[in-house]
Amino acid sequence: MCNTFEYMDKELIQYIDATDNMQLEYLESKIVPDFIKLCNPEWNENITENIAFINALKLADEFWEVYIKHAIAEVEAIEIILKSINKCKECYLIFDVEMPYQKAIKYINNNKVKYIIFKSRREGYDIRTLVDSCKFNDSISLATDINSAKEITGINDLIYVDVHGKLCCTKTLKSAIRLIRYNEGEL
Repeated sequence: MCNTFEYMDKELIQYIDATDNMQLEYLESKIVPDFIKLCNPEWNENITENIAFINALKLADEFWEVYIKHAIAEVEAIEIILKSINKCKECYLIFDVEMPYQKAIKYINNNKVKYIIFKSRREGYDIRTLVDSCKFNDSISLATDINSAKEITGINDLIYVDVHGKLCCTKTLKSAIRLIRYNEGEL
């Protein structure tokens, strides 16, 4: 697990440093553009480098505010998820809000927890798989349409099934848990 500073260092500072030092082998795995460099005067602009630098500082200041907020939220989510996993008695976690979970996955030492359920921002509940070896049954993820998936599972309030088997959505929490039990062969 990491703290907010370690997160920001790994996800952003090291990238900026690698860009500045032309460490191309590191940059291959990153897609964040060098936005400060984009603030340099273009050949067809009539502004000085000093003015461009001041504009870059303003942009960087706004970016840092947003990025720090993001980093704090991401680290808090990792901590909450890992604490919940350690207390979990089921093969799934339930949260009443959607939160970033992808980075928490690499810190999981518990092989029992395979799914995470979030109250969706849109409608119902999202059920996501946490481990690569776990996905939703092909019979439902490759069903011709949602009605076929509903018929196969017996879950009438199924909203969505991802064709890759990594995400399903239901209208109720009860149905989300029932879908996991179906997928685990318990129904």
